[in-house]
Amino acid sequence: MRKVVLILLIAITMVMAGCSGDETETTTYTDDEYEVTVTAPEDAEDQWCPVGTIVNIQNPDTGESLEMVVVGTEVVNGVTLCKAVVEIMPPTDDIVKVEYLWSDEGETFIWTSYDISGNVVSEMTMIDGTMTITDETGQVMTFDMNEK
Repeated sequence: MRKVVLILLIAITMVMAGCSGDETETTTYTDDEYEVTVTAPEDAEDQWCPVGTIVNIQNPDTGESLEMVVVGTEVVNGVTLCKAVVEIMPPTDDIVKVEYLWSDEGETFIWTSYDISGNVVSEMTMIDGTMTITDETGQVMTFDMNEK
């Protein structure tokens, strides 16, 4: 499953960069285990937040799949963030959904994972140079990324 997460991060990077191939069609990438399909609206090229873009990652052998949909924007602490929702099937480590929000310049992001009941399992944020990680036990770790 770690490889799926890595592929998802690559796919998210592609969407953020606006380089998911020919945006008028669905593009599919395959490797030994996974099939990654990116479908983007016709006008998505060079958009920072290409709403309606769908990234689907499947392992045909195991039935594992992730689907990420760019759903819109939200304003957090005065910063407009692009929002994508990731659905995971079957659940991995009790996580069935992840919400990923990121700013245009990439300096602000929020990564929140949820269980099947909709409860927050963990969260990682980078806001105003401070990274905060809240794990599944509720333990909070904070790091000032501006310190040298």
